[in-house]
Amino acid sequence: MSADALLDSNVLIAMVATDHEHQAASVALWTEPASERFAIAAHSYAEAYSTLTRGGRRGPFGFSPQEALAALDSVRAVTMLIGLTAAQTFDAMRDYARTNGVGARLYDRLIGEAAVMQGIGVIVTWNVGHMRGLFPNLVVMNPKAYAAR
Repeated sequence: MSADALLDSNVLIAMVATDHEHQAASVALWTEPASERFAIAAHSYAEAYSTLTRGGRRGPFGFSPQEALAALDSVRAVTMLIGLTAAQTFDAMRDYARTNGVGARLYDRLIGEAAVMQGIGVIVTWNVGHMRGLFPNLVVMNPKAYAAR
C-alpha cells in the first residue's frame, strides 16, 4: 500500500496541539471528503513527541508524556509509518554535509529522504520553503493548498 503524501512533523504537531495556530487547517486534512492515504516518517513522531513534551518557555504545548503518546498514537493508527534504515540515515547525513548543509534542516532532509525512498512524491508541510529547497523534484505544499487541490 502506498501513500498519497507524506506529512511533515510540523503538520503532525499542529494536528494534535489544540493551541497550535495551524491546528484547524492541519486537522482539515482528515475531515475533507477524500480518501487520502498519508505517511509519516518515524523520525517525525520522535520530533513531535519532543516538541509536545518540552517544558519552559520553549515548550508551548505542555503535554505530559502520556498525553503526547496518546495523541501521536491516534494519528499513527490512521497513517503509514515509514522510515530510513540506519545506512540510509547516515548516507542522507553524508549527502547533506557534502552540500554544506548545517543545523536542524538535517531533520527535514531525513523526512524528505524517507518520502523519496518510499516513492512518495508529495510532502505536506508548514515549512514549504525549507522542503522545496531540499527537494526541488518533489511537490511540496502546505495543508491548505493540499486540501484545496
